[in-house]
Amino acid sequence: MMTAICNSEVLETRSAAQNETMNSEVCLTDAEVMRRVRDIRSTWSRAERNARREEADKRFENLLETIFAKAA
Repeated sequence: MMTAICNSEVLETRSAAQNETMNSEVCLTDAEVMRRVRDIRSTWSRAERNARREEADKRFENLLETIFAKAA
């Protein structure tokens, strides 16, 4: 299992680089975000969609295990 370490300097640096809404001139609506997501997903093959779904399921299971392991 991986250990998470919070490094605020890294978090601040990466969020500005990845979040285009940090610029006050760019304001994306939920509808625009969903349109962009649909555009990206439409280029995926069936095999890629399945692989991404399997990976997401594994990550979700790991998240739940981590949450409930700390609660126990």
